[in-house]
Amino acid sequence: MLTLAITSCSTNEKKHTLAELDVSDSKNTHATVFVKPKSEAEIKKAYYEYIRNASQADQSRQAAINRIAAMELNLTNKILADSDSNENEDITDRLYLESLEKAANLLSTSLRDFPDASNNDNTLYQLSRTQDQLGRGDLAVANLKTLVSKYPESPFYAEAQFRLAEHAFVSGDYITAEDAYTEVILTSSNDRFYEKSLFKRGWTRYKQELYDEAVDDYLQALTYHRFADIEKLNKTERDQFDEYFRAIGLVFSHLRGARSLNEYFADQTNFKYLYHTYTVVADIYVKQERFSDAAETMKLFVEDHPSAVEAPLAQLNMVTIWQQGNFTDRLHEQIEVLYTAYNPTSAYWKENPNNSAQKEIQNTLRDYIVKLAAFHHSQYQKSGKKAHFNSANIWYSRYINHYEHFARQDKIYARYGDLLASGGMKGQALSYYEEAAYDGELVLDKKAAYATATLSNELYNTATSASKSNWLAKHTEYAYRYASLYPEDPGVGNIIANAAQLSFAAKDYERAIKLTQLYKPSGKNRQDFVIGNIKARSFLDSGDYTGAESAFTDLLTENKLSSGERKKVQDSIALSIYKRGEQAKSEGDIESAVHHFGRIVQRYPQSAVAATGLYDAASLSITNELWGSAIFYYESFQQLFPKHKYNKEATRQLSVAYLKSNQKDKAAKQFEQLARGDESREVKMAALWQAAQLYDERKDIDAAIRSYREYAHAFKEPYPQNMEAMHRLTALYKQKRDSQKRYFWQTKIKNADARASQRVKTDRTNFIASSTVLDLAEQQKQDFTRTRLVEPLATNLKKKKKQMQAAIKLYGQASAYKISEVTTQSTFQIADIYQTFSVALLESERPSHLNGDELEQYNILLEDQAFPFEEKAIEFYETNLSRVKDDTYDQWISTSHQKLIELFPVRFDRKVKVEAFYNE
Repeated sequence: MLTLAITSCSTNEKKHTLAELDVSDSKNTHATVFVKPKSEAEIKKAYYEYIRNASQADQSRQAAINRIAAMELNLTNKILADSDSNENEDITDRLYLESLEKAANLLSTSLRDFPDASNNDNTLYQLSRTQDQLGRGDLAVANLKTLVSKYPESPFYAEAQFRLAEHAFVSGDYITAEDAYTEVILTSSNDRFYEKSLFKRGWTRYKQELYDEAVDDYLQALTYHRFADIEKLNKTERDQFDEYFRAIGLVFSHLRGARSLNEYFADQTNFKYLYHTYTVVADIYVKQERFSDAAETMKLFVEDHPSAVEAPLAQLNMVTIWQQGNFTDRLHEQIEVLYTAYNPTSAYWKENPNNSAQKEIQNTLRDYIVKLAAFHHSQYQKSGKKAHFNSANIWYSRYINHYEHFARQDKIYARYGDLLASGGMKGQALSYYEEAAYDGELVLDKKAAYATATLSNELYNTATSASKSNWLAKHTEYAYRYASLYPEDPGVGNIIANAAQLSFAAKDYERAIKLTQLYKPSGKNRQDFVIGNIKARSFLDSGDYTGAESAFTDLLTENKLSSGERKKVQDSIALSIYKRGEQAKSEGDIESAVHHFGRIVQRYPQSAVAATGLYDAASLSITNELWGSAIFYYESFQQLFPKHKYNKEATRQLSVAYLKSNQKDKAAKQFEQLARGDESREVKMAALWQAAQLYDERKDIDAAIRSYREYAHAFKEPYPQNMEAMHRLTALYKQKRDSQKRYFWQTKIKNADARASQRVKTDRTNFIASSTVLDLAEQQKQDFTRTRLVEPLATNLKKKKKQMQAAIKLYGQASAYKISEVTTQSTFQIADIYQTFSVALLESERPSHLNGDELEQYNILLEDQAFPFEEKAIEFYETNLSRVKDDTYDQWISTSHQKLIELFPVRFDRKVKVEAFYNE
């Protein structure tokens, strides 16, 4: 259009094209290929100038009119776009309307002056839009009617019919609107308006009560749109989707509801939105408060489509409908139906494992089970009727069966416990209170925790003897947890007192103490004394005597007591102190033990254990040679308790203490005197032994021998001390060089050991016996060594053999004690005796009457006689050496090895190997 050439009215003027009106005619362009564009104002001015000057029949004039009309419309668009930034709205509105008026006038002029122009359908369309913007609806409609009647093939035909249909619909002319929408639907170029026209035609038919035809249009529009899955729709799409189904629902609600749905979709069972259609209809009934119709709609869906994946949702929807309508009985019936068919373990889910509704059904069913259980529970609390109890029990148990992992969140455990407890099922109730109250050691629910404490106490009181200990353990544990977390609770004192008393009675003192330590005394009630007394006696009976003393002392200072109660508490304090002394004594802390025993009389001299404590302090002091303490406590004992049955013994012990502490030079004689004068065997024995030791320490040998000898003769038991006495006698006689008496006591040691039972022997007595026998053997060997094989040879040989046998026997006896150093020495000495005897034979004096061959034969005979003894010596040396493998090595084994090297160098001269073995 813009490239059409037009001629000027004057034949003398230069000819211009219409397109040249849009560019500058400047003579100053530097390149012919470039044409400078004009401004919009210049272009408009040029076009207006052209229109005024061009002849009315000029065809290019129509193009110019339409061009400038388009510019005016563009200007209106720009004014609207800039309207937010313009401060003067009046000016903006005026400019906007002026441009619209200009555009309308230009388009009207074009149609008037060029009624047969080929593009008049476009001009009519633009004029209709402009008039509509100017608020001249009737003129706009008239132009659209002209357009559709004169130009049925126009690209604007479908939109024009749609606008006419919309106008007719708004005007209530539904028949005309239906026809116009139908025209749009049938027009081939209707892509933009096809779906909208279907939907709006449905509404025209709905208004005419043509419900079947209306739903056909709705569903056709729905199908054409191809909505995505409902959950994937964005807001815009979802709004449109919901609008379609609102219309569909309204249609069916005006028909026969669900029956109409079943009939309509009888041959469309695969319709994608079938269930949604039912729900929309049901929702409409709910809004109209037609709850029975709504529920019936869902029910018919399930009946006609039992295998549909939405069947569970339909049942669930029925529950919601009855709930919204406040139909309690119907609601409960439907929940029962829903539970039976679709509980988490029902057969339905096993047969339909991939049903997407499972999670929603199970979550919602969980909520309804909670509500139904709570309803019946409440009714039971109000009426006490067993039927409500049973119903609540059923629903709670169903919840536990299917949703136990949510039970704490939904507070089911506590509620179920309440129900069971109120119904007398206390054991079962406690188990649910436990679940509600605790997560391990953590308390989650105060009320439930309190219930576990009180209920477990009731169960303990009614339990059989066989199960009482278990119930007590539960009760005390729950009482402790509750009191730990809620020490300020008003009822916590009673809980602590009861649980602590029960624990104390069961001798669970540790638990009783832990419980009483949680109690905060107020200083104003009797409960302070009760709990404090349990605490103190638990300390005492459990062996924590320090805690007991402290707790009993607190009872005296923090409570108002009667004289009888005060006396009992004081006696308990005294007993606690005495027990502390006994405990310290058993632990070896003598100083603390003496202190505790002695301080009883300082605090409570009238108490039952005061005299015993004081005497024990003195006795323990003297036993442990605390002479100063012993004297102090014995003197105090005699002064405070002169008629006590231990007073005589106190006097006896005091004499010992005096001697020990102040007169050590005379102590021994005093002990001798005491030993001779005392009636007690133990005292005599101890005194005599003490005298002997004191003489021994002061190196008064004769006095020591006298005391040890008297002790050894008088006190055969205890065996170890008797052996020690005889051993000291052998040592003392050795110092006096009295070998005869020394040998006498060594023999007594040997014989006493032989007679003694293995039960009374100790390592020390074995050492004394073995060393004594070894010493006897050494003496015998000395006799053997001193005897020489000289004439008379037969007599001396017999004597030497006898001495040899006696020494070997004694060495063997010494070795039998299995004391390593004694054994190796004895073994060596036996070997040495055999070797010495062999050498003695070879070196023995020869008979004087032998010469020549006889002498040679005699020497050969001696060698034959000596050889076995040498072999025997080697055997015992080897025996000693073999002990190296048992990790035993000492000088006797080393010397045995040296002897073997001398006797058998080829075999035993392996120093490196022996040393390497030893080192290893």
